This record gives sequence, structure tokens and C-alpha cells, in this order.
Amino acid sequence: MTLKRFYRTGTYFFYFLFAALAPAYASGDPRTTGVLFSGGGLLLGIWCFYQGFGDFRLKRRMADIPVSTLRAMAPGQVEVNGSTVNWKALTAPLTQTICVYYEYKVEQKVGSGKNSHWETITSGSTDMVPFYLDDQTAVVRVHPFGAKIILNDAYHLQTGAFSDVPVHINDFLYAQGISSETLFGFEKTMRFTERHFRAEEIIFVLGTCQDAEPHPDPPPAPNIISNICLGQRKGDFFILSNKSREDLEESFQWKSFGGIFGGIALIGICLYVLVEIFTNNLIP
Repeated sequence: MTLKRFYRTGTYFFYFLFAALAPAYASGDPRTTGVLFSGGGLLLGIWCFYQGFGDFRLKRRMADIPVSTLRAMAPGQVEVNGSTVNWKALTAPLTQTICVYYEYKVEQKVGSGKNSHWETITSGSTDMVPFYLDDQTAVVRVHPFGAKIILNDAYHLQTGAFSDVPVHINDFLYAQGISSETLFGFEKTMRFTERHFRAEEIIFVLGTCQDAEPHPDPPPAPNIISNICLGQRKGDFFILSNKSREDLEESFQWKSFGGIFGGIALIGICLYVLVEIFTNNLIP
């Protein structure tokens, strides 16, 4: 079962459970409240276990693949380090950073008080735009579509009545048909997030080396390999990160430990509560 299908199945199950027990919940029945919260906790525990097991598989996979150079890559899963090539670089819309990949999200706070929430009004990425990687042995094209992007940091900005939106971001919003002001001329409460890989930044890639058609406009590098690329293949892991391989392995180790054992603990507690409720031992 894919992670997306797992999320969808779990969501449908919880909606069905809530709909079935909603009348009793509205009447204030403590047994129903206990079942709803325990059922939600059970789903959360299963999700944590599923995530932790996925991180464990990823860590094991990383440990099994030796780091290669771009020149020595063989077809299939590889791990490489290299510097992003400053060739036909992009300009990130929120930070104006020269980069080879970016993704952004603009949110607006709607409602007030307890009913307020953040609503995404525009977002995007350049995951369909390839870039090039150079490790001194060769230059190879990278297709970021489908990659898990892991970055050390991200750009965050929040504006409101007493903080103006920067001019270049305002211009970007205007081009998107979005206004940062209310009808009365006050600044809306907005939140901006951007992540990017800068040009000439060292990144780590766990991806699939595969055959590819030569790009019509490659960088003028004498050691470029134009008939292969790094990208996604169904069933394979694909990671792009400006963190080191060692930092990523350590992070996945802790995430897998917390997800698996935390998920098991939460599942056990919720199952115990459900059994006690239905045997009338916990709530009469």
C-alpha cells in the first residue's frame, strides 16, 4: 500500500467512524467520546509506525549503496555528491536568490479568533526544470520531479497590519493576480515560505542513474555526460538534499526509532482503552 493510499484509507475510516458515532457524541456519551479519541489515536499510531518503518527502509538502503562519482555511476540506484552548475539559473521569487531549484508557498490568514486558519492562495515549484550537477569527474543532468527535498533551512516571512510586504514580493503577487491589501488598504496577514538549492551549492543525491535523451541546450562543459540523467524510477528512493549523507542517515535513524516504537506504544495504549471501554471496565 502506498503512503498516499494509506492516508486516504485512514481518512475515510475516521470519517465513517465519526459519522456513525456523531449522534451519540452530540448527546455527551463518554463511551462514544472515548471510542472516537482512541480510534483517532489508533490511526495516528499506525501512521507513526508506517512512517518510521519507511525511514528505517530508507536508512538501510542508504547504508547499502556506496557513494560514487558521476563518471563511475552504473545504471540503477546511486549516491553522489556534487555542486549545482550555474547554467541558465533561476531566480527564486520570494528571496531573489540565484538558484537551480525552488519551491514556494503563499498563505493568507482567514477568519478570526478560534476560527482563524491559514489558507494557501498560491504555491509552485520548478520540479519539472532539470539542472546539472558537477563533481569534477563529470557533469550530469538531474530531473528533480518526484524527489524528496530535504534542506537545512528555508525562508519564512509573515506580514500583517504593521509590516509591509517587500516590493519584489508584491510585484510577484501582482503578476499572480493576488493583492496583499484589503479593500480598505490595510496589509493582509500573510505567510511566505520558500526553499531552494542555490547555484554552485554542494548537494547530495540518492537517485536512479538512467538513460536519457541529450538536452538541447546543455552547459558548455567538456566532461558532460549527455546520454544519462539522475531522476526518479518507480519503486526507488529519490532524495535531493544540501545536508551531508552522514547527517541524513542519523536523522533517518532517529525518525525510524521514534516512529516505530512510538507508534507501537500508541497503538497498544489505544487498543487497551478500546478493549476496556467495550468490556465496560473503564467507562460504565
